[in-house]
Amino acid sequence: MEAGLKEGATVCCGMHHGSRHPRRGRRTVGSALRLGVLGLLALLLPACGGQGETKAQEARAGDLLVKAGGTRVELVAPFQPGVANGLYKGVVKVSQPGGESRLFRVNAVCNLKGEPGWPTYDNLFGDPLSDASKLPLGASPQRWQVFYHFDGRVESNHKITVQPWMARLKDNLCRRGDFDDSTRGKAG
Repeated sequence: MEAGLKEGATVCCGMHHGSRHPRRGRRTVGSALRLGVLGLLALLLPACGGQGETKAQEARAGDLLVKAGGTRVELVAPFQPGVANGLYKGVVKVSQPGGESRLFRVNAVCNLKGEPGWPTYDNLFGDPLSDASKLPLGASPQRWQVFYHFDGRVESNHKITVQPWMARLKDNLCRRGDFDDSTRGKAG
């Protein structure tokens, strides 16, 4: 016991409070450890799959764009704007629950529902890649393409089985569903 302190006295923040101590402001080793552990968990959880989806327009390489079921789609190289309704040449890594990962260069053409002269579907297409730094100049023979019609129909060119991550990625790139950040129809 420190010299001059009564049994049961409390010392916190270098101050002696006698036998009575206000609970507020009291620091203990236990509370400091709990705060430290919580801080460490907050830093580690994103690396362990606790990270949420990132809107494509805010994403950086390595960010999670889509999680559908156990499949994760991460941005490898950012999308380039093209014509007013297109995002082109983005590279994504699609990781399946079993650990298998594939790279795709993906393009999205997003259309306006009910707009005269515009197609009545969104279009997502991609080329498989073996190396993100070696992008083909044109379409590969393995290019897949999926049309998401506004009436709910989904069509593909049958070079790939349509998977849930594709629709979710299309929604992210075209700002639809959970990713809709437009002000149309929203109360201001």
